[in-house]
Amino acid sequence: MSTNSVLSTVDRWFSGLSLHWKIVLTLVVVVALLELGVGRLAPRSRVFRAWKALVEGVGAAWTAVLLSIIYVLSVGPVSLAMRLFAKDPLDRKLDPEPSFWRAHDANPLGADAASRHQF
Repeated sequence: MSTNSVLSTVDRWFSGLSLHWKIVLTLVVVVALLELGVGRLAPRSRVFRAWKALVEGVGAAWTAVLLSIIYVLSVGPVSLAMRLFAKDPLDRKLDPEPSFWRAHDANPLGADAASRHQF
């Protein structure tokens, strides 16, 4: 396959994309070229330091956004379910007592077995 046929195939494919995907693909290619080109050719230059600071800032912002979304979508429904079913795993509404030790049934296998097989 010649270079011209490869380029014409890529051109036909690219021209068939919507404007949104053309912009996204162009940005991805530009970012990749900047990262590879500037990072390899001039890793100590001002351009690379500025580029790195920009990318790290965007990464920090998106990390906060994504972790917030994941937290709300995972902890929120669990909290709502616990409130709806009136579950309190910490037993925060215990009556005041001299000791909050809970009485429990002794292990039927004995103390030695209980220490070896705690769970």
